[in-house]
Formats: sequence, structure tokens, C-alpha cells
Amino acid sequence: MPLRGGRAQVLAAPAAWVVALLVLAVATALAVVVPAAVAATADDAVRAAVADAGTGADTVVTAPFPEDLGDTVRREAGAATDTRALAAAVAGRLPDPLVGAVGTPVALATTRDLALTLPPAVAVQLGPTGARLTWVARDGGAAVTWTAGAAPVAATADGEVQAGIGAPAAAALGVGPGDRLAARTPDGRTVDVLVSGVFTPDDPADPAWGRTPRLLEPATRGAGAARRTALSLLLGDASLPDAGVAAGPLVRTVTFPARPAGLTAPGADAVARAVTEVRAAPVLLGVSPLPRVDSRLADLLDDATATLDAARAQAAVLVAAVGLATALVLLLAAAALVGRRDRVLGLSRARGGSLPGLGTALLADGAVLTVVGVGTGLLAGILLAPAAVPWAAALAGVVPVAVAGAVALPVLGMRAADAATGGRPVPLDTRARARARREAQLRRGAVDLALLLLAVGAVLALRSRGVPGGTLAVAAPALAVLAGAVLVARVQPAVTAALLRPARRARGAVALLAAAGARSPAVLAPVALTAVVALAVTVVCLGTTTRAGQVEASWTAVGADATVTADPLPDLDLSSAPGVDLAVPARVAEGVQLSTAAGGARTRVVVVDPDAYAQLVGSTPLPDVDGLAGLGDRALVTPDVGGDGTVLLDGQAVPFTVAGTLPPGPTTVLLPPSAVPADLAVPDVLWLTGPGAAAAASAVPGGAVELRADRLAAVADAPLPRGLAVLGVVTAGVLLGLAVLAVVLGGVAGARRRRGTSGVLRTLGLGERQARAVTLLELLPGVLSTAVPGVLLGVAVAALVSGPLGLRLLTGQAVDPALVVPGWLPVVVVPPLLAVGVTVLAEARARRRVPLGTVLREP
Repeated sequence: MPLRGGRAQVLAAPAAWVVALLVLAVATALAVVVPAAVAATADDAVRAAVADAGTGADTVVTAPFPEDLGDTVRREAGAATDTRALAAAVAGRLPDPLVGAVGTPVALATTRDLALTLPPAVAVQLGPTGARLTWVARDGGAAVTWTAGAAPVAATADGEVQAGIGAPAAAALGVGPGDRLAARTPDGRTVDVLVSGVFTPDDPADPAWGRTPRLLEPATRGAGAARRTALSLLLGDASLPDAGVAAGPLVRTVTFPARPAGLTAPGADAVARAVTEVRAAPVLLGVSPLPRVDSRLADLLDDATATLDAARAQAAVLVAAVGLATALVLLLAAAALVGRRDRVLGLSRARGGSLPGLGTALLADGAVLTVVGVGTGLLAGILLAPAAVPWAAALAGVVPVAVAGAVALPVLGMRAADAATGGRPVPLDTRARARARREAQLRRGAVDLALLLLAVGAVLALRSRGVPGGTLAVAAPALAVLAGAVLVARVQPAVTAALLRPARRARGAVALLAAAGARSPAVLAPVALTAVVALAVTVVCLGTTTRAGQVEASWTAVGADATVTADPLPDLDLSSAPGVDLAVPARVAEGVQLSTAAGGARTRVVVVDPDAYAQLVGSTPLPDVDGLAGLGDRALVTPDVGGDGTVLLDGQAVPFTVAGTLPPGPTTVLLPPSAVPADLAVPDVLWLTGPGAAAAASAVPGGAVELRADRLAAVADAPLPRGLAVLGVVTAGVLLGLAVLAVVLGGVAGARRRRGTSGVLRTLGLGERQARAVTLLELLPGVLSTAVPGVLLGVAVAALVSGPLGLRLLTGQAVDPALVVPGWLPVVVVPPLLAVGVTVLAEARARRRVPLGTVLREP
């Protein structure tokens, strides 16, 4: 075991050792930083998903008052006290994981909608107006200031209910303290409402008002005969029992607003299970009569967890890509080191050294290299990690890199030592030699086939099981690239051999010498360069596809560069406004009841002129819609609608006949204005396109403006997409750097042969310029014949894995985004080509420093 001379070996080839150390350190640091970066943004991603849902993430417990079995309606004198006690009791019985995920409960007691009888002038302005008597309470919140009058108290006459009114509603109705409102219940009973005072909320952002926004501001929708207004009136503790008698029954709810700050990514599953448990078994809350629990929090957390799984899988794919590229470059570095020591290894073997002994000595060198490189990378990764490092995920990326660094040198060294002393004996018989060659080809073919089958199995596992498919699925892109790179390396000798035929007919010796030197049976360098370039291309294509998907999702969500929502929409002609290309009005209704032969559901109804919408679709990146021309009175629906049916639009049943399908997405029914009554076709949305769309939208009085640029920024700047985008750019840069190293190290492998050949040819009159040309033309075809197929291979692998990796979860789309290949992708080949030029110049400079006699004396 020749363990001596390690320092001398390092000093003999310091560049290769430094490259190996640098590659090990960078790969290890990325393996540590990437999962830490995902973990750092995971909590923010879960909290952002819940915060964006607003009141949709609340958990609502509906608990009716005890039933009155008598003939008369019982007056619940302690209704307010009992409801506060109910809120406290329910809060105390929530499952432990849910306690920290929700905030202070909001207790509500409301009546049914009451139809108000208003003076003719007010009725014309507001349309049919409905009011709901509402009592609200929250510990430390729901505070109001009475700007006129006082808080409601108990009624002084039968059938009377005292209630307060918000300042905007009081102005709209033209009422004040002491005025009376005549209301009627759905079953025809008359309710006399006495306005006790006018209030303003102390904190309009208080979660207490989130469930009752009409207490603060009346909602008026529609125009003309379709105009409707809804508002709420505020009850007090003393007037709540009166409301129960006069306008009952009361609906009592306890709302637990979601508290994003109390959520974490590791605890999201536990919170989702707790919500599901309470919804399935509300008896656990210990409330009688049995309550009903409604909450979308579990669904939101499940969606956030799915997005996290996709992000973790994509991060793991990046780590696997860097790990494979690192292993291949380390093998090239080890080959360069072994090339420096092949004479020493051959002499040691010839003098009786055993292969295990030589392997052990080289393993010691590799172990030192690995410990220093991996240790440096670990230290750098820990310092750069934005959060606590999840060591289970980090070690999954560090260990393969460390193993590759430790075993590359001994494996290649033992092979070189064995080959230096004759290797396997060659049979003298011609048929035996032919049989040995066939056996070698069969062994090589079997290894290639096994690798190909492994890659196919990994890709199939990823496509069938998606991102939760385990280690094999995560490694699918890297394995597919490796299998493709091996196939390219098998074909490359035939390509380089084809260069000899025209080179033989060329004038001068440069072309012939370069073509002869390009013929090489080496497999490692072509495999490494092809694989590294393909991995870089795959990462780039996945990143550009994600970005393009986010842009497409912003168009689908907003519908134009700017959208104005106002009900009713002012009669303004913005199509000729500066910078506006199109202005398309439409009626959009969300959550409309849909009835078809397949059953009922909720849908989005869009009433728009087909020709105008066709212009909008044709001039923007919106998905193409077939069937708009000649639509007539029929409808276009998303594929999940199924067939003809009816939508309940503003209380009116509107039947429709399906003429075609819309692109996949949220359930939608698109109708032309002629297919619905005129009062239901009044536009409430205006889609604007063009550079001046935002300015024109802001000029619409009373309109709510949504900009596509803001929507795109909100999605792209979300914690997970932003973090993965940065990691993708860093990974692509590292892979391109490794591609350059692969070219340089591959050139080093033949540097001694080229130097000796050049020395001989220089004695025969070969000039320096010709020597540089020979070196360039010898290296360039090999790089082009591997880098260019690597680009094509990377695009193909990206097309195979982009869907199963769940990119749509990061783009906000309903379907997987189509693969996007950037037009500048051929630029990826430029760094390896520049590396070829640098290698040629470096070898030329080295030749000038070594005397010709020394070169000719080299073995």
C-alpha cells in the first residue's frame, strides 16, 4: 500500500485537485442551501395561502337556539349572554392543533332577510332593498361610536325592534335616530324597526365585520329594473330578543377567523385533519342542539401542502441534477489525476503491488479530498442557509456527492494500473478474440440497456405517481439525461469517423491530423458534457415554462390588462381613450347555481358579446376559444359542465344549449346577451387592453380596478415561486460552469498525447498556427457533437417531466402549462465552445514553455 508521496502528487497536478475540491464544495453547499431555502419559505407560503383566502378560510359553527315546542315564539331574554357563552364553550373544545390556527371567535345572531318598504324616490334609487338584523360580538372588538342617537335597547311596544344603522346606509335611506322602517319577513309578517342611532366602526378592519360587511356599507347591484340593494342593521344585547320574536327565527353562528401567524408548514397537516374531524363529527364540540361546522381551511391547507410538495420535488430535482453533474465532473477530474500518475501506478503494479493495495492508497487520497471539499461545502451551506437546515433532505444530496468524490479516484486508478500491466489476457486464436469482443459488446450493451430501463422506469414512476413518487421519481430527470447521454456517446465515434473521409481529401495536413485525433474511444468525457449541458437546458426550460405559465395564468384570471368592476357599470366609452386597444363590457356572476342532467353545482356565468370577446381573445395571450363565431343564442361551457342545463341568475332561471367548449379551467358558462333577459345582461365588468388600460380603468368612477401586472407580480413574488426561480437561476449557472469544467478536463485527458504528437510534427515543419488549428479542430467536433445533442436531450427531458412536476401549482393555472423553450437556448452551447478556445490557447502557451527535446523524450 504505497501511502507515501501524497503531497508530491498533489503538487504535481494542483489544478485538478483544486477543481475537484471546488466542485465538491459547491455541490455540497447547494445540497444544504436548497432544502433550507424551501423550508424557509414553506411557512410563509402556507400563511400567504390562508391570508389570501380572507374570510374564505374562516371556520363557522352554526348552532341554532334550542327549539321552542310551544305554539308561540319564545322570547330568548338571555340570547346575547348565551351566544357569548356558546362562543367561549366552542373555543374551549376545539382540537389542540386548531386552537393556535384560529383567532378570537366572532359571535353572530342574524334574522332572515327582511324586505323594506321605502319612499318612492328612495326605492327608485336603490331598487328592492333587503335588510338583515344582525347582532355581533367579539372579545376586545366589534366596537362602534354612535355619531347620532344611541345604542338600541329593549322595545317599548309589541312588534317593535330597535336597531342602529351605519352612516353610509343612513345616508342612502335618508333616515336618522327616531325614524321607523317598515319591514316584512319572507312569510309576510310585518316588523317595525326603530332606528335608535347612527354608528361608525372604531376599526373597519376588525375581523368582526368580515362576516357582516353590509353593516358598514350597503351593497347595490344592477341597473334599471335589475337594481337590488342589501344592508344590515345592528342589534344590541337588549334588542336581540325582540328581533327573535318579531323577525325570527334567529341564525346563530360562531366564526373562528383563520390566524395565518399561527400556521406552520409542518403543522399544516395536523390542522387540516383537525378541521376535517370537527366537520365530520361536530358532536365533539359538546353543543346542543347539534351544530353544523363549515370551513374551507382544510382544503386551503391541503392545496398549500400540495404546492409545497411540488416545490420540494422541484428543489430535489435541482439537487439531483447538480449531484449527477458533480459526479461526472469528479470522474473527469479523477481521470486527469490518474493520467498524471499512470506511470507510477503501472510501476507499482509491475513491482508486485496488488490492486486492492493500490485502491486503498488511492481511496485515502480520495477520502482526504472528499473530507476537505465536503467539509468546506457544509460550512458554506450552513452559513448561507436562510433557515434551519433540514438535515434529512440535505444529507440525501450530500451523501451521493461525497461517495462520488471518495470512490472516483480509486476506481479509475485501479483500472489504469491493471491496464498498464496488460489487463485481461488477449486470446491468440482469431475466433476467441472475436468471441471476446462480442462478449465485451454484450456486457456494454447490457449495462446500457439496464440504465435505459432504469431511466424509463423512473420517468414512468414520475408520470404516474407525480411528485410524491419517492426518490426514483425525483431522480427521473437526471436518470433520463444520463441514459440519453450514454446513447449519444455510443453514437459519437461514428460521427467523428465520418469526419475522416472528407479530411483525407482536404489539402494540407491540418484537417487530416485533426480528424485522426478526434477519433477517440473515450466515453466518459462525451457522457459528462452531454449530460451536464442537458441538465442545464432542462433547468432553464422548467424555469421559463413556469414564468410563461404565470403570465398565462394572470391573463386568465384578470381577462385583460386591466379589469374594472362596477355594478352598475357607468356608461363610458373608453375604447377611444389614449393607449386603450380594446374595451369589452361583460356581465360576470360568480357562484351561480347550475343545474344539468348530471346534477347541480356552482358556476361562473359570463354574459358577453361573442364578436367583442373574439377580438379580445384574438389580440391577447388568452386561450383560444372556438365557436364564438355564429354562437347565436347558445352557450359555450367548460368541459366539466357536461351538457345543456339551467343557471339561476339573480333569481331567474336561464336555460342554455351548449354549442361548444371553453378551455379547461374553473366551471364557466359563457352566454351571449341575446340568451338572457335584458335586465340580466347589464354589464358590470369592463375588460381593457393596451398600454393605457391602467390609466383608463382608474378613471371609472366607483369602479374596483384589477391590473394584470399586479396579479402577475403577486404570483411571481410569492415565497415559493420566487425562491424556486432564484434557485433555478443559480443551478443553471452552476451547471454551465460544470459544463465548462467538463470541456477543460476532457481536453486535459488528451493533452499529453497532443503535446507529443505536436512535438514530432514540429520537427517535420508543422508551424505554431497549424498546431493550434489541429488542436482546435480536434476538440471542437467532439464538443459540438455532444453539446448540441445535449441541448436537444434537455428539451426532450423537460417535455417529459414538466407536467408531473406540478408546475401548475406554482403558476396558478388549472392545467399544466405547455413547455416553453426560450429562443436564446442555443446560447447554452457558447460557454463550452469558449472553453475549447481557452484550452487551445493554454496548450499553445504550455508548448512554448517546454523545450522540444523534453517533449520528444516523453514516453
